[in-house]
Amino acid sequence: MNSWDKTLSACDEIEELLRTATAGANEQRLQRIRFLTAALGGTSPYITDKANALASRAAIYFSARKHATYTGGAEALMREMRYSLLGRIREEAQQLAKNE
Repeated sequence: MNSWDKTLSACDEIEELLRTATAGANEQRLQRIRFLTAALGGTSPYITDKANALASRAAIYFSARKHATYTGGAEALMREMRYSLLGRIREEAQQLAKNE
């Protein structure tokens, strides 16, 4: 498995963790997402930036109260994590893999 396959595999796992998540305190899920986003770091500056943003949003989403005060609420937060940040990470990884 090459580094881009590992990147995309981490994205798949993050997607599954988010797909089945509900807003509120969940330290175990948050720690796994933090681990996976840290593993994405170093692949490219763009991916590192988006992975850090994803980890930051996950900390809000998996907080007992912070997700309720996020602009747009928990739904907006989830959309940003799954479709904006994770989607951009995937697109960048796929593009970089093609350019190798």
